[in-house]
Amino acid sequence: MPSSDAARRSLSAESNTEDAIFIKDGLPVTFFFHTSVREGRDVLEQQITRYGGDVCENEEIANVILVGEEADIEHIRRRYYRSNVLWQQRVYIEQRNFVRLCIRNRKYEHQRPPRKGMPGAPGRRARVPFTVDDDNHLAFYIATVYPKASDGGRTGNSLYHDLTEDLPEYREWAKRHTWQSWRERYRMNRARFDPMI
Repeated sequence: MPSSDAARRSLSAESNTEDAIFIKDGLPVTFFFHTSVREGRDVLEQQITRYGGDVCENEEIANVILVGEEADIEHIRRRYYRSNVLWQQRVYIEQRNFVRLCIRNRKYEHQRPPRKGMPGAPGRRARVPFTVDDDNHLAFYIATVYPKASDGGRTGNSLYHDLTEDLPEYREWAKRHTWQSWRERYRMNRARFDPMI
């Protein structure tokens, strides 16, 4: 590290202890500006140094990398945190408003990013096994709509969609499964259902 940086660090560390927000373990916190921070760098640098921090030109020695609000921060974090390079794993990636939040709260503190669950439908209902009564109800329903297999339509979507959505006389037992489940139940067990119908 050049001697001018060491001198700046020592000056920053000696700043008023009341204003020393960006000091950790007796040393100034070092910030680096990501290329997405295009405007307002001089104001941010003044705020950082005013409150005990330091700004560097080399991201490898930074404690915090500030990114612009329009940047995809999650993508940038993944790129750094999943790296095999040690300095990339230890650096914090924060949006530029992080400086303002620390000053407002009078505390240098990182919030862990919220953990996101896996994509897909939230709150899926538990799988309900089919019973003998379910099979009997399904065979009766199909027999009332398509009594002859040769008429077709037994594997169509609308037959089963109507069963679960539009027909109140079947709703009590039909709602135990989704329309897709009823369709698959018939389709996968056609050889057993067709004689019952």
